[in-house]
Amino acid sequence: MNLKGLKIYGKVLKVSGIYLEAYNPGGATGDLVEIVPSSGQRIYGEVIGFNEERCIIMPYGSLAGIKPGDLVLIKHEPVNTLVGEELLGKVVDPFGKPLDGEEILTQERAPIELETINPLERERIREVFDTGVRSINALLTLGKGQKVGIFAGAGVGKSTLLGMITNFSDADVVVLALIGERGREVREFVEDVLGEGLKRSIVVVSTADQPPVVKVKGALSAIVHARYFAKKGADVLLLMDSITRFAMAQREIGLAAGEPPTLKGYTPSVFHMMTRIVESCGNFSNAGSITGIFSVLVEGDDISLDPVADSLVGVFDGHIILSRKRANAGLFPAIDPVRSLSRLMPKLVSEEHLKMAMYVRELLSSFESMEDLVNLGLYRKGSNPAVDKVLEYKEHIDNFFKQDYRKGVSFEESLNSLKNLYSILTA
Repeated sequence: MNLKGLKIYGKVLKVSGIYLEAYNPGGATGDLVEIVPSSGQRIYGEVIGFNEERCIIMPYGSLAGIKPGDLVLIKHEPVNTLVGEELLGKVVDPFGKPLDGEEILTQERAPIELETINPLERERIREVFDTGVRSINALLTLGKGQKVGIFAGAGVGKSTLLGMITNFSDADVVVLALIGERGREVREFVEDVLGEGLKRSIVVVSTADQPPVVKVKGALSAIVHARYFAKKGADVLLLMDSITRFAMAQREIGLAAGEPPTLKGYTPSVFHMMTRIVESCGNFSNAGSITGIFSVLVEGDDISLDPVADSLVGVFDGHIILSRKRANAGLFPAIDPVRSLSRLMPKLVSEEHLKMAMYVRELLSSFESMEDLVNLGLYRKGSNPAVDKVLEYKEHIDNFFKQDYRKGVSFEESLNSLKNLYSILTA
């Protein structure tokens, strides 16, 4: 008997919360699943684990209307997404489908999987990545292929800073992943923040009301798109807002699959997956580069209080911390120059550039240690030369950090601004 092409269906045995269980006719973790409710439209999902002879399936849509006995078809193929240059300028879901309903001409697909990269296939990072943001270019210089986190609480200008980098960086292609974003803010971000920057970008969206498996696929899909263009030799900028919401979604999946919870309920797979996502960036042999900038939500504006933020500090090649105090003072972008760091900057810039940047940061660090005394009126002029200098030239320093979000500043312009500030401070 020829069974080639024969479809073998399982049946739903249990529906619970955000997942369901079904008989497992030969499925594997990560397989695409088609669920056929007795009433309603077919929905798709993914095998996330097993419970003895049952497979645990997390659907990409609502579980409403699914009941025990409904048919389940495991398609024995990985979940995939459309890829290609035809997606540039588009806002798509994790599977490459445009959210505006327009048809995309490409039929090229790639599995939504993270590749393992041989460390020896990574080139050393030697070329400066121009972000278009003065304070980052001058004091926290990044390289093409670097992995950086933007650590921020709510309401300190994180999304605006990401928009500035998207619009004004010197990347060939931008892949922006909006993970767990509020639906209302997607259009606002695309139209008001991105604007013309959308033309060279692919925006991958998974909204807050979607199942956790869709949010995870959104993050992985963005990596797949970035790798596609990097393999063609492009310098790609990957922006993810936010990797924290990815971690929360992966936590839900892990708990549903039976993983043991650890600190604050995060499962071991969360930290493993985050590391793999971050390590997908880099400068590659015989290919282009992926510069990764990931926003990290910080609980109570304290990195040490959040296990996700705390673990990522050691994975990144640098961190940009946004300060609520600076935001309240109207200094946007509200980058904290004292606590932020680019680990690769000393290898990317000249000794003169590094000397000037370190001088400015040391001055601001000295001032910060005495700032409370200054604000209380207890500081005596002449007690600390560095503090005196900051107080004398505070307007010049503040103007250096302020930047209109609608205007980019090139790396050369940023360096000239730093030289001007340095000459004023050392006169």
